[in-house]
Amino acid sequence: MKRIAWWMIAACALSLAAPALAGGGGAKCTQSTQACLNHWAKSRDMAWAGIQYDTVENGTTTVKSVTAGSPAAAAGFEVGDVIVALNGAKMSDKEAMKKAKGEWKSGQVVNYTVSRAGTEKQIAVTLAAMPPEVFAAVVGSHMLENHVSNALAEAGSDADATKPAKAEKK
Repeated sequence: MKRIAWWMIAACALSLAAPALAGGGGAKCTQSTQACLNHWAKSRDMAWAGIQYDTVENGTTTVKSVTAGSPAAAAGFEVGDVIVALNGAKMSDKEAMKKAKGEWKSGQVVNYTVSRAGTEKQIAVTLAAMPPEVFAAVVGSHMLENHVSNALAEAGSDADATKPAKAEKK
């Protein structure tokens, strides 16, 4: 029973992470539904830390949630931590961030610099493979929030949400 409860908590917490995992950081996905599904299929084996964060207009990146039992939880991340840098790259430098993220692999150690209560702290996270149930929840949430809702909006305000959306033309 505890195992089922843990998976439910992890799935709920990570279902909100889809925009960040898709590279949107809270922005709507701009890919077609098929292109997005192809992206997710290629991302199935991506490394996972287990944090959800939000970046606001001034560039501050704040941890919104830490998944229980995740690598980030084991490393000591806390909700409210402000991520200052990743592998030495400032969060505000998008090009440096792309290089810092590189091709992350399960088992790789990623070094975060966070600000907590006004003090900078180093946190090393050993990335892991994302549990299948969490991955499914993340993809499902992303598709609902970014593609199903878009299809319904395009169909008009009188669209019946119980009917499947029309397939996209290639």
